[in-house]
Amino acid sequence: MNKKTFFFLTLCCFINSFAQNSFGKGSYVTEKDQKVEGFIKNLDWKNNPTQFEFKSSESSKSEILRISTVKSFEIDDKVKYVKSKVNIDNSSTFVSSLSTEKAPIYTEETVFLKTLVQGDTNLYEYNSATSKLFFYQADNGVVVPLVYKKYFIDDNKVAENNEYRNQLKEVKTCNEVIEKEIGVLKYTTKDLTVFFTKANSCNGGSVNYQSITESEKKNLFHVTLRPGVNFSSYSVESKVMPDFYNANFDNKTSFRFGVEAEFVLPFNNNKLAVIIEPTYQYYNADKILDASTNRGVRIKYSSIELPVGLRYYMFLDKNSKIFVNALGVFDAVLEKSKLEYDNTFVTPGLKSSMNMAFGIGYKYADRYNVEFRINSKRDMLPGGTSMESKYKNLSIIFGYTLF
Repeated sequence: MNKKTFFFLTLCCFINSFAQNSFGKGSYVTEKDQKVEGFIKNLDWKNNPTQFEFKSSESSKSEILRISTVKSFEIDDKVKYVKSKVNIDNSSTFVSSLSTEKAPIYTEETVFLKTLVQGDTNLYEYNSATSKLFFYQADNGVVVPLVYKKYFIDDNKVAENNEYRNQLKEVKTCNEVIEKEIGVLKYTTKDLTVFFTKANSCNGGSVNYQSITESEKKNLFHVTLRPGVNFSSYSVESKVMPDFYNANFDNKTSFRFGVEAEFVLPFNNNKLAVIIEPTYQYYNADKILDASTNRGVRIKYSSIELPVGLRYYMFLDKNSKIFVNALGVFDAVLEKSKLEYDNTFVTPGLKSSMNMAFGIGYKYADRYNVEFRINSKRDMLPGGTSMESKYKNLSIIFGYTLF
């Protein structure tokens, strides 16, 4: 198994090992219209669920409740799902698989719809692995799909069926949100939520419920300055003349500086993030191999590392969270790096290989953080030589998030 395969398998194990979610106070309504209060496991569903995990109290055993037995469920101040039998458009959304049919391809399904806006006119959202669909309901009537579809026309040009804009003209509203805004309204969660919020607020109406998911998921991209300290060691072993070339360099302390870009994935309660952190680091050391002749060896190594991987957050309270990282580290050795023996041998240039890194850290107020990171061994001698090397380091990294 090569290092890249091992890296991705490790990431999968990493996600599974830390995939934990908390229960939030909530309730559900049975088929007999009985409201049951308790605690629901908040999975921050990316796709609409067909079941959920419920506990009657924080200390009680949980049970799985399925869509067949529940009319609706809600996690207080977080999310609300309502069961409905609706027409689901199964048209492909992938450009390579678009059809030439302008009309949606419907199948009737019973699903949980996510409530985005609730009032005189409700707005719902349905997400699957292949599409995002919106529905509306006026005066507790039939739940109607808002029609939007991409399809092929002549010469494989992509056209759009924007029938949803005509449908929105039928929604009870007032002058400020009629023709002009509807004509440019996009088929997105943001645009439709704004429209239905305004529509329900018109003419003395009100919004009884509005999903706060979108506001919670703003600022998903962050840039952080990451200075730190490396504690590093380096060793060389020769297969041909070990007594002459073997060397174990002393542990050295050096500074490193990186800039981290983090994208928090917009599901699973913002617990999972993809990170990339270009970092400058260096290691310089020398070693006397033969005191009688003063023969020695020197290593000069500097590089731009590119750690890429996943971060998982575990929340302690509103301002504090612990995180763990699993990273693959790609290393670009800078030009003047070399391993040099007195009067005998100079490497034609150091060449690094990919290695793994794992870290654990603490973040406060989404601004300050500190991390302890350990790297797996890295060989830095080019192929074709009779020598092998091991560069090992661990780091203490400090962070300040700019935005």
